[in-house]
Amino acid sequence: MPMTKRLVFSVVANTTRAIISFATGMIIARNLGPESYGVFSFLLVSFTALISLFDMGSSSAFFSFISKRIRSKKFFMHYAYWLLFQFVLFVVIILIITPEKWLHIIWEGEGRQLILIAFIAVFFQHQIWGAIAQIGESQRLTTKVQMLGVLIAFIHFVFIILLLWQDKLSIDLIYYLIIFEFIVATIVVRLTFALEFADEKTTFNRTLVEYWKFCKPLIPYAWVGVIMSFADNWLLQHFGGAVEQAYYAVASQVAGISLIFTSSVIRILWKEVAEANENNNQERIAYIYKKVNRILFILGASITGFLLPWTKEIIIFLLGNEFVEGAFVMSLMMLYPIHQSLGQINASMYYALELTLDYVLIGIVNMSISIIAIYFMLAPVDATIPGLGLGSVGLGFKMVISQFIGVNFLIWWLSRKQGWSFDFSYQLVGIGLFLLLGFVSYLAINMLIGDEIHVLIRGSAAGLFYFCSTAVILYKIPWLIGMNNNEVTAYLNRCVNVIFNRGNIN
Repeated sequence: MPMTKRLVFSVVANTTRAIISFATGMIIARNLGPESYGVFSFLLVSFTALISLFDMGSSSAFFSFISKRIRSKKFFMHYAYWLLFQFVLFVVIILIITPEKWLHIIWEGEGRQLILIAFIAVFFQHQIWGAIAQIGESQRLTTKVQMLGVLIAFIHFVFIILLLWQDKLSIDLIYYLIIFEFIVATIVVRLTFALEFADEKTTFNRTLVEYWKFCKPLIPYAWVGVIMSFADNWLLQHFGGAVEQAYYAVASQVAGISLIFTSSVIRILWKEVAEANENNNQERIAYIYKKVNRILFILGASITGFLLPWTKEIIIFLLGNEFVEGAFVMSLMMLYPIHQSLGQINASMYYALELTLDYVLIGIVNMSISIIAIYFMLAPVDATIPGLGLGSVGLGFKMVISQFIGVNFLIWWLSRKQGWSFDFSYQLVGIGLFLLLGFVSYLAINMLIGDEIHVLIRGSAAGLFYFCSTAVILYKIPWLIGMNNNEVTAYLNRCVNVIFNRGNIN
């Protein structure tokens, strides 16, 4: 399947999966309530961070290696052994090594059993399924991987509804459900995926050396990243409590809608750039980077621009009045995915181009400053070292500002290394235009039809005006998405041909 068709299919599949997952998350949050949902989210994010610590960049190395060329069956088995080692090590640490007192300190009073099943759920969802998705994409099995991902999300949604119907929805049962779903999905993949393997001599020592060379500079980055991620959520849980944790978690989840397109294409981009770099095709690398960078940034900015003015209405509609105090942090977090998309794109570029040391050093500096900043944002004013006591709002501010600075430094440095020009203007123009357009559409619709009309009707009317205006802006200012007028016209003509003639986009 050509790259463009895989991109289109990936966007459609990921959009579907994201909608289902989002609906599921909102149902869980609404029915658990802020307190329980805060605990649920805290366990998830804390183990996501800790697993990244033990991963040490090996998952990134794995995808880079299998993207460049077909590897032997032994190579895949070596990675499977590594995942098994991580799993067993964590289980031993949680069940045997860590004293009960420490568990209560680290996870703010949660029991050992709940902590263990939370870890297993996160491990299967991120490490096991992540590896499966990487293998599928490396062999251009995008369709199968994405369809299975959509199916998992749908089954999870159905089971959550059934638990809710039986009045049995609880934190531990949700974790058990995640474990069951991904075990079944892994078995299905094993039975149905037909993978290609290279006929090459692969020894454990050779594999270890290959991974060590790639991961060595990533290890300190992993440690600092884990400390930062865990510190963010632990300090919020410690100083703000589970309710503030819930406000932040919900805000992040809603804001993450803007990342649908990014997550859809990131592995495809990585695969194509790694392959082009292996063939020393610098022209293709520059072309892919410029187009994807611009398009995904503008897509994220346009979605954020529309959603941000509707923050309070979104919370009340989806979650009820219990979560309405989290409206401001949600407004802040709406801005975060705009540059997070650029961060993910540029991270994949650094890895694919084997500029891992550069990426690590920049990341460590940014995260070190962030760790200090988050304490002062979250610590109460009467603490031994006083802070601002801003709760989830403080974490939101920190995330947006640090992401903006860190990502743009990454872009500038990559441009310098590759001999490209650094262009910042599309970010300022794009964010400014779409935020202005979003507030204009929000105010105009509320003035014309009144704010007493149901939010879905008002939102639909505003959305129609907003996205029609967005299409006009991008057609008139195509450089925002890295194109000229001729390229836009040609692409629109190809899309029309595909729709009416069932042709191919190549």
